[in-house]
Amino acid sequence: MKPTSHSRRSLIQASAGIAAGMALPVAGWAQAYPHKVIKLVVGFAAGGLTDALPRLLSGPMSERLGQSVIVENKAGAAGNIATAFVAGSAPDGYTLLASGVGQIVVLPHTSNLSVNPLTDLVHISMMGEGDQILNINAEVPAKNIAEFIALAKKNPKSMFYGDAGAGGNQHLYLEYFRMLAGIEMEGVHYRGGGPLMPDLLANRVQVSLNAPSVVEPYIAQGKLRPILIVGKKRNPKMLEVPTAAEAGFKPLEACSNWFGLHAPKGTPDAIVQKIHAALVDSLKSEAVKAGLVALAVQAIGDSPQAFGARIARDYALFGKVAKDANIRAEGS
Repeated sequence: MKPTSHSRRSLIQASAGIAAGMALPVAGWAQAYPHKVIKLVVGFAAGGLTDALPRLLSGPMSERLGQSVIVENKAGAAGNIATAFVAGSAPDGYTLLASGVGQIVVLPHTSNLSVNPLTDLVHISMMGEGDQILNINAEVPAKNIAEFIALAKKNPKSMFYGDAGAGGNQHLYLEYFRMLAGIEMEGVHYRGGGPLMPDLLANRVQVSLNAPSVVEPYIAQGKLRPILIVGKKRNPKMLEVPTAAEAGFKPLEACSNWFGLHAPKGTPDAIVQKIHAALVDSLKSEAVKAGLVALAVQAIGDSPQAFGARIARDYALFGKVAKDANIRAEGS
């Protein structure tokens, strides 16, 4: 039986109602967001900088969003487990990734990842950025960066650098330094910064690149000697040590320790903007400012567009470094 004009109108109206109803969830998410606990997923164990920064921000962000913001650690595979977990989560703003630089712009070039951090995440903002210090064991007969490079050139492959893991950001950063300086060094790759430090202090490896908070006590004890600040300003605790640019290595400024906040691909822009606003405002709180000073991290809080552009630049740079240094994922 053919439908009547009345039934056709009813069918059209019903279809329109269904379409409108289907559009409501996304709009509703943005309007009602947030209405439950928000998780900041960290890809490393508690205690490191990648974990400390989101913990510092979780309280102030909870206050600004009106819902609990908690940190959840999903350690393993150099952060890839957490990255994949967040990328596969619902794009509703309740599961976010608090990343370290290596997860996003280094590992894609050196490991076989299950997701693409560049395209499978929405990049909300860089939370903070920290300088790094190039250190040598105090027994190395060099007092500054120029003397160290001269020594390394005179005795090729006589010194070893240590990093916190093959294919990680420390590994690529030290290879980048080695290439820029035109020196030959062998790398020793440890399973984290903990196992690295005893060998660095015992002069079994001579060089490493670390966050200030990690090495400042050993520098104060005279066990390590800082020779380069990988940052844009001199460290107030070691003003005699030049920055990368001052020493003729300005490209090394890209080798910072940055930390980002990301959401799953497809997260509505209105939710992204709410999270971004809460983060930026939290970075201005006195408690967070004091915590960042203790961590030797500078607040950033840039826009999603600016953060995305930085990620794209770093991704391209470290892809080239990995290729030039022949650092590849196993089986690739």
